[in-house]
Amino acid sequence: MVRRVAWILVIAGVVPFAGSTIALLWGDSHIRIPAIAALVTYAAILLSYLGGIEGGLALREQFGTETTRAVALGLSGVPSLAAWGILWLPSPQMQRGAATALFVIVWMADLWAARLGLIPSWWVDARTAATAVAAAILGVALYLL
Repeated sequence: MVRRVAWILVIAGVVPFAGSTIALLWGDSHIRIPAIAALVTYAAILLSYLGGIEGGLALREQFGTETTRAVALGLSGVPSLAAWGILWLPSPQMQRGAATALFVIVWMADLWAARLGLIPSWWVDARTAATAVAAAILGVALYLL
């Protein structure tokens, strides 16, 4: 049941990315400018959410060692801070490029946490699919502008 809900959330999480990118493709300037802001803001929110998941999983005492959980918990705040920094970058191109890179970095952190037993392997499968789609959509959006 949890896996099914996770996959539903992954698929639902891609919809705002896709909608914003479609608006960039076919919208006029009155639609494109808010679509850019929506795309970057949503990316920052998702990155913060992913860091929170990592932090929550690091708190589970039955998995990993005390050291690995402490490191994972400490690193779990980095996506939120980095995502907030994205919002301050001077151009939409830089924002989308940085967001793409951060999604890949957070995914790599999930792979590391899975190897340490902090994250279940099925979650890494969901994150891999979501990261691939998000990176592709952000790449298309980066190319469009």
